[in-house]
Amino acid sequence: MSNFWVMKTFKEWAGDFIANEEIGLDESGVDNNYTNYSVAQLSSVLDNPRLLRRFDQFCKWAKVGDYVIVGIGQQTKFNMKLVGRIIGDYEFEASHQPYRHFRKIELLKVFENPIPIEKWGQIQRIELVDDNDFIDTLVKSI
Repeated sequence: MSNFWVMKTFKEWAGDFIANEEIGLDESGVDNNYTNYSVAQLSSVLDNPRLLRRFDQFCKWAKVGDYVIVGIGQQTKFNMKLVGRIIGDYEFEASHQPYRHFRKIELLKVFENPIPIEKWGQIQRIELVDDNDFIDTLVKSI
């Protein structure tokens, strides 16, 4: 069964997501493949529990076949830019720019004019959402 994710990113990164057909994440200090860190190492790499959760969600919990809505916007804004389906496992490449942690996606829809989704304005970097909420948002927006 597929999960449904909502992800907020920088406007510039969204362009890279589309061009490279992938989604990505990065954080200073997470300089290796996230899945290779031991539990003991993670607390020294990321001392913020919210950042740990974001990386867990992106690198460990999201799976091939899951769907993702990517939005852009300031801290309290979420403007839907693309809808995709994850088609690749988590990857890490130290030289990959501007983000080093990524997953390949199939682009299902790209919005030339991003659509404001007020209810997701407070979304952090990546969040699991209910399938009904995900589908309802798409139906109302398209």
